[in-house]
Amino acid sequence: MMRRIYPALEWAVLLLAAPFLLFPTVRTEGTLAALVGLALFWLVSAVLRRPWPENPFNGALLLFAIGVGVGTLVTAWPEVTFPKATGLILGLGVFRAMAALRGQAGWRWGALVLGGLGVGIAAVGVLSAHFYTKIPIVAPLVARLPERLLTLPEGPEGGVSANQLGGVLAFYLPLALGWLWSAIARMAGRGQDAGTRRPLCLRSLGIAALNLGILLAAALSVGITAGLLVITQSRSGWIGGTAGVLALGALALGSARQRWLHWLVIGVVALTLIGGGVFLARIPAEAWDRLWGDTAVIETEVTGSVSFSGRVEIWSRALYAIQDFPFTGCGLGTLRKVIPLLYPLFTVSPENDIAHAHNIFLQTAADVGLPGLIAYLALLGLAAVVAWKSAPRRGLPLLAAFIALHLYGLTDAVALGSKPGIVFWTALGLLAALAASMDGAQPLPLSPLPMTPPPFTTSPEALS
Repeated sequence: MMRRIYPALEWAVLLLAAPFLLFPTVRTEGTLAALVGLALFWLVSAVLRRPWPENPFNGALLLFAIGVGVGTLVTAWPEVTFPKATGLILGLGVFRAMAALRGQAGWRWGALVLGGLGVGIAAVGVLSAHFYTKIPIVAPLVARLPERLLTLPEGPEGGVSANQLGGVLAFYLPLALGWLWSAIARMAGRGQDAGTRRPLCLRSLGIAALNLGILLAAALSVGITAGLLVITQSRSGWIGGTAGVLALGALALGSARQRWLHWLVIGVVALTLIGGGVFLARIPAEAWDRLWGDTAVIETEVTGSVSFSGRVEIWSRALYAIQDFPFTGCGLGTLRKVIPLLYPLFTVSPENDIAHAHNIFLQTAADVGLPGLIAYLALLGLAAVVAWKSAPRRGLPLLAAFIALHLYGLTDAVALGSKPGIVFWTALGLLAALAASMDGAQPLPLSPLPMTPPPFTTSPEALS
């Protein structure tokens, strides 16, 4: 009985704590109560059962948690670090709950949580973000959007950053395409099965109608995700989303059984990367500024309007901070305070708030030091291994989503502890559940993609 109640209780505790940990300064007493409640729940769980689900991420996760603890303790600005720390605690709590999922019902619940987060962030982003007109061709689409209808506490200008929304949408675009791919394969498989059974009964027709509905919903999710990504005008998001789609195609082809196809995909990817690197290296800085500069934007938040040369300058300051604080970092989330104080910028006004380093890897090293960055890279490497080894390649859309998020993160960042960052920990927890299934636990459904509802287990004889 306890086995069934305990997971539901854990999700209930996380759901109650989430508003306070996402917006910790709004009701400080509620945030402290949420932290104490989570700590007590995890302490009781350590007494009643294993304190943490077994998964291949645990070693790297422990090193990362130590780095986060150090980065929290060394901060000179607790008021800046506190919201980032509570966001990471919530993310790790969601990872723990996701990693404990088992079986078909668990996989379905995990996919629902990941998809629901995407829908929620997209809806809140559209209602609260201010979409500047950066690219004239997108201006007619932006003009059709309603004025900001929702104001959020602790957010830039009271809303979601359009650039961060672009990063989250880039993450979800491969997942939506993966769902569509699985829905098409499901329809084709059912169609082949239907041709071998006569006569069709009402149950078979109902299943076919359900599969058609899933296919239409998947196609709609792809269209909405791609359309919103265009409207954000986040060029980093566009790059990440495009790379995620290409990565999903390359991973699907590379996982095929024909060995020559593997080498062909590897060769094409290698040549593309080398050729692209040479091409980008030959582009002068002035051309990058014309591409990345926001001449039509009023600079109200630097994360939405900084030019490419400004990004390069911010990267150099982040490197200075990493050199000066290599083992501890300068404090979780405090790079925005350290840069104006110790490493002033020349091309960006000191009145503007540098929210992050505009590079996820530099930002992570500045937050939690080089040991924390190594642990973070280890988490990404393990995620790639788990996704690639999943049979039959169920984790490939998740791997493509991580690729999209971190290519976006080369010129922008969903920083550690930021509110949209919870999708990273949710997806990582889903991969941890997938790894547990490969280690001999109760198997997950045979769908190749994480966003697909589990297949029906009704036998062919029952459908005839």
